[in-house]
Amino acid sequence: MCLASAYFKNENGQLILKDIAHLKLNGDHVELETLFGEGKSVNGKLIEVDFFSSKIFLEQK
Repeated sequence: MCLASAYFKNENGQLILKDIAHLKLNGDHVELETLFGEGKSVNGKLIEVDFFSSKIFLEQK
């Protein structure tokens, strides 16, 4: 099973969260949840999802 990792799409590509199993867009927030139930909410927007490399790119507001 391949789970995704989320990164900020900027010059340093900072890792936000690994092993993401669920992503929800909620207004100005992107809600992420891992397979193990750890959650994180990011104030920003979804920029890109690369299914081949299991990477999610977000832009922080």
